[in-house]
Amino acid sequence: MTVRGHQGILIMMRFLSLNGPFCRNCGTAVLRDMTGKTLLQGWWSPLSLVIITPFTLLWNLFVRARLNKLEPPVPGQPGPQLDPGLPLRKRPAVWGLLIPVIWVLFMVFQYARGS
Repeated sequence: MTVRGHQGILIMMRFLSLNGPFCRNCGTAVLRDMTGKTLLQGWWSPLSLVIITPFTLLWNLFVRARLNKLEPPVPGQPGPQLDPGLPLRKRPAVWGLLIPVIWVLFMVFQYARGS
């Protein structure tokens, strides 16, 4: 599975990805972390706002569906397991969804004001 992230930096972009065979807990932890960062940092360039960040978030939804089908890790497996932490809807990063909404409202307001 590949979990993706994106950072839009005005005129540049940074594409993030992490490949791996994940257990459900570790995959969920990585997915929540990268998606949260994308929600906050992914909107800050024009191409990122319109195309790349929404597709990155959609990609991660499909990865989430695949992760949810995995069995929970068996206690006593070797190696540390990541804590999935809070769901995205309970993290401050979810407020990053307001960035494109505010941008669209601003554009509508500017268009209405100019007409």
